[in-house]
Amino acid sequence: MYTQLFPDDQRLLGRAGTRRVYGRPELMAEYEDPLFSTDYFSPWVFEKDGGYMMLYIGKRRDTGEMALLAAKSADGVHFQPLKTREKENGEERAAPHQLMPLKDGIEPISVLKDRFAPAGERYKLILTVLDSERFCIHAEVYASPDLLSWRLFLPEIPDWSCEPVGGAFYNPKRDCYTILHRRTWGDRGVGYQDTRDFIHYTPYETCMHQDALDEALDEIYGMSAFEYAGLFVGFPLVYTDNAPSRRTKFDLGNIYPQLAFSPDGHHFQRSLRRSFLPEYRGQPSLNWLSCALNAPDGGLYLYCAHSPEPHGVAFRTHQNGRIRIYRLRRDGFIGLETESEATVITREFLCRGGDISVNLQAENATMAVIDTSGDDPASHVWGMDAAAPGFDHDFCEPFSGDSVCWRPRFGGRDLEELKGRVIILEIRYTRGVLYSVSGEIEPLSNTEAARWRKTGLLSIR
Repeated sequence: MYTQLFPDDQRLLGRAGTRRVYGRPELMAEYEDPLFSTDYFSPWVFEKDGGYMMLYIGKRRDTGEMALLAAKSADGVHFQPLKTREKENGEERAAPHQLMPLKDGIEPISVLKDRFAPAGERYKLILTVLDSERFCIHAEVYASPDLLSWRLFLPEIPDWSCEPVGGAFYNPKRDCYTILHRRTWGDRGVGYQDTRDFIHYTPYETCMHQDALDEALDEIYGMSAFEYAGLFVGFPLVYTDNAPSRRTKFDLGNIYPQLAFSPDGHHFQRSLRRSFLPEYRGQPSLNWLSCALNAPDGGLYLYCAHSPEPHGVAFRTHQNGRIRIYRLRRDGFIGLETESEATVITREFLCRGGDISVNLQAENATMAVIDTSGDDPASHVWGMDAAAPGFDHDFCEPFSGDSVCWRPRFGGRDLEELKGRVIILEIRYTRGVLYSVSGEIEPLSNTEAARWRKTGLLSIR
């Protein structure tokens, strides 16, 4: 199964009457810790024991103590504190749902499930630790069998200097884990290092920084990311609205997430230069979008620590932070929107048979399937005017409504008839948004399509 998203026009031959828009994450719930304010980068959520477990960091509103905390949920949306134990090594804990106390200057980069590790080290926690003697920040790795009990796994990652706010995910393109983090204390941007054992790491490589398209003085504060539909989706966190200053950018700036995409988990292309979360309107706030998890209906749950205070101020007041839970429709990152009529034409696919599924909301929509298998590879005209017999717009049963899996029907004709053929999809729709196209289809370049038509081979090797 291949899913074609539309972060850019690389896989399109044409589009008319559309503009690219973000999807619309829907705010489902807010979780407010009874004792701690959650103004810092987190949380991380895992399916566990038939429910969901959330790890996050917070600062006690009364004493200012920092801690790694846990909450539980039956549905992934509504959480409550998870009571673990009252004491640690005979001493009272800051709260019964505390997992680990955190000293000043210690913050997480990420928490993840390690598929390569034995059961006793199944989960990994990467913490950044302020070293005031060397005036730098290094990273430590902790391990846990159950997300509850943590022990030190690696006291200091060799040759690392870093900052809090990052991400970690399994990278199937390289069969390893990719760690995203800032290069050093005070540097704002994103780089990556790979590891399979959380002991040995590849050298640091920068993958994202602010650029000329950003608003004045904006910086990239960090990024979380995850693998999705053969791509990697990232949430670059933009530090913005900072007043001009002769000192470091710390107080009064805001944080909001944008969207980025990568084919390999290393090289990310940024998308629209505005907030992915509709609630952000330029007002003082921190919006740490840190985690995405598959929802039971095929969509995604997005988890974001939110503070109504600006950067710097929130860390000192530590009173109003909470965690917001959003739901995003399946493939609902980026859409091609029209307020009137639109036509979207894909590049070539090799049809492997079966249905085509279209994710869209539209007042009216039809699809045509163009069979280019008979085209002359040397021709500049690729037969775009002619659909496969019986697969034109006139034969397509019109669709109206909102569906993540509209399957076009052609009066009894079956797309299985086109198995092994090179096809192009043309979708026409009115007043709506197109999010994705899926099916047993294989994307082809112009050369691959021409080679297949001539030789029946996709590769010359």
